[in-house]
Amino acid sequence: MTDDVEQCRAALNRYPLGHSDRPQSLNNLAICLRNRFMQQGAPSDIDESIELHRAALLLRPPGHSDRPKSLNNLAVSLLNRFTQQGILSDLDECIELHRAALLLRPPGHCDRSHSLNNLAVSLQDRFTQRGVLSDLDESIELHRAALLLRLPGHANRPHTLNNLANSLGNRFSQQGVPSDLDECIELHRAALLLRPLGHSDRPYTLNNLANSLRDRFIHRGVMSDLDDSIELHRAALLLRPPGYPDQSHSLHNLAASLQDRFTHRGVLSDLDECIELNRAALLLCPPGHSGRSNTLNNLANSIGNRFSQRGVPSDLDECIELHRAALLLRPLGHSDRSHSLHNLAVSLRDRFTQRGVPSDLDESIELDRAALLLRPPGHPLRSSSFNNLASSLQERFAKWGVPSDLDEGVEFLRAALLLHPPGHSNRSQSLHDLAESLRERFM
Repeated sequence: MTDDVEQCRAALNRYPLGHSDRPQSLNNLAICLRNRFMQQGAPSDIDESIELHRAALLLRPPGHSDRPKSLNNLAVSLLNRFTQQGILSDLDECIELHRAALLLRPPGHCDRSHSLNNLAVSLQDRFTQRGVLSDLDESIELHRAALLLRLPGHANRPHTLNNLANSLGNRFSQQGVPSDLDECIELHRAALLLRPLGHSDRPYTLNNLANSLRDRFIHRGVMSDLDDSIELHRAALLLRPPGYPDQSHSLHNLAASLQDRFTHRGVLSDLDECIELNRAALLLCPPGHSGRSNTLNNLANSIGNRFSQRGVPSDLDECIELHRAALLLRPLGHSDRSHSLHNLAVSLRDRFTQRGVPSDLDESIELDRAALLLRPPGHPLRSSSFNNLASSLQERFAKWGVPSDLDEGVEFLRAALLLHPPGHSNRSQSLHDLAESLRERFM
């Protein structure tokens, strides 16, 4: 790769300003540097690639036959830098360059589908960053237009089917329109037919279809969708053997679907398999891995579920230690810290219920207090924290009879009730809990 870069530099030196081959030589060096950046990740390579593409673009003014190519190449390098460094202005400029290239590739142009696809992907990326639905809607329409140009037999048709499916899946997640999810699933099925056994992207498509079917199960509860999701994840995992870079994703996804099926059918073999898959995924997420805290949390939750079914004390002890390890990886400021605080608190309260060690309940209460601080007014889980604290304080009052625990528990239940107005699904339970606490305080 370094030799390629140096050869391109030498070639550029042979074409001074004004030479007709200089723009192409600038472009070649820029692409070599971008390729090296993709291999080695040196920021200086992508920075230089961008500047060289800018220089080539200046030598290809409006009307030049290669101008759309230079616009596209500069946009691609800017997107690569955005992916590494997260500078949103790079992404904004990338989108405007792709728009300009698309205008120069009108209907009938041989590269129009590429520009449609590139602009759609960049808009999807910006939606992911900023959440502006108009970017996502435009991305979907552009993918539809690209698909019309990539008819059956076109080499890039499965890629476009997949991209359109993913964008529709994202819109379903935002707006909940069932037809978006149904279409997403059908597009993934169509892409899978074009990626038969032996195709390098088959495991990726199996995974995408499986995830979409699980999403539909979560929203509609049709068990056949979940069963299909599990079988597809099994097929993807077989194509991602030990050493495959995405094996941990397949392990995690299959475990999650098995956990869902256990929740709905209660078959313990699903839960046992889920735990073993999560253990295998954890081995692929060693200390320092970005996915380690999530995997620790998933394994802890599945082992906690098994404890609830079988009551084996060692499962609960391991669950607690795993939640502690996950919490250490989610310091102040981490988006999932409140979840880890809550999960550890619940597990400690369960152990107190089983063994009666006061320190477990005391620690559980302090963890729930810390979680509540991270769930300010407006947070969707704030009422859950109020209820958890009230339950733990009432349990401590029942054990040791300290009136302040009961009084504080009542106040937390009042706060939870305010978040459950008439018509709320949890209002009747909140009213019941508060009435019981007030009765207990009266007595």
